[in-house]
Amino acid sequence: MSMKLSSRADNKKEFIDKLKTLSLPSGTKVGVLLLHGLTGMPNEMRPVAKAMEKIGCQVEVPMLPGHGAGQKELLATGWREWFSGASKALNNLSQTCDQIVIGGLSMGALLPVLLAAENPKVTGIISMSPTIKYDSKDSSNPFKVLLPLVDLAPFLGRIFYWTESAPYGLRDERLVRKITKEIEEAKKGNKKDDSGFNPDSFRTYAHSLRQLQKLVGQVQKQAPKVNCSALIIQSKEDSLTTTWNAETLYKWLGTNDKQIIFMEGCDHVLTADLKKEEVAYHCAAFVCRVAAANAAQAAN
Repeated sequence: MSMKLSSRADNKKEFIDKLKTLSLPSGTKVGVLLLHGLTGMPNEMRPVAKAMEKIGCQVEVPMLPGHGAGQKELLATGWREWFSGASKALNNLSQTCDQIVIGGLSMGALLPVLLAAENPKVTGIISMSPTIKYDSKDSSNPFKVLLPLVDLAPFLGRIFYWTESAPYGLRDERLVRKITKEIEEAKKGNKKDDSGFNPDSFRTYAHSLRQLQKLVGQVQKQAPKVNCSALIIQSKEDSLTTTWNAETLYKWLGTNDKQIIFMEGCDHVLTADLKKEEVAYHCAAFVCRVAAANAAQAAN
């Protein structure tokens, strides 16, 4: 086994073992809502969802409106619809849980801020690779400064797009090769394959990017109102967004109980990359800490 594979295996084992040491306070019903990113899918949150289930949380991982089908469906939605879909899932989870923690990735890392600002049942938020700006030197969004023009000429938002290329926000070379192969095969057939893989997921239109900018504006306004616990996780080697994003969101948040964990050896899609077990552990440990603190406060 090479040093690289050995290191990966050791990291995986270390944090799987650490996860086994975590538990929620007895009698506490904790719900966890997990939100995928722009053009993403719920399965990118699977490792974190499994970790949350193992510690005893009730977990919801909804498909956000406009996602999971094609570009026509996504172009028919904007940040309000994405927020509305997340809010609906939160309301459903609130019916059976005493505490709610909301986590998200990339664009989905911004929605918890808005949800927490208006719902006192949210006791914690987890923001993974928060995307305020695609500001990395390797980011493939060359016309971001022109996005406001979409407001004046909406048809432009349905014409111009950028296509994400390898490594797709990942350091896992095997996963990158698999995605590349699936994209090539899907293009040949010009349709989804049997697994539901859709190469259009790697295409982002100017309309959606402009909606992301508007979402960021709302987050900046509402973040000072957030007073629950907050965890931000950001890779120092993110090929799409720099650490400026995590640091900026940290400054915006009004809560005093906030922390940033900077990671190495992984890329933007933290939840599915080489350190996914470590990311899942940090999320689960945060949930346990928040749940214990709030349970103790409720008992006094």
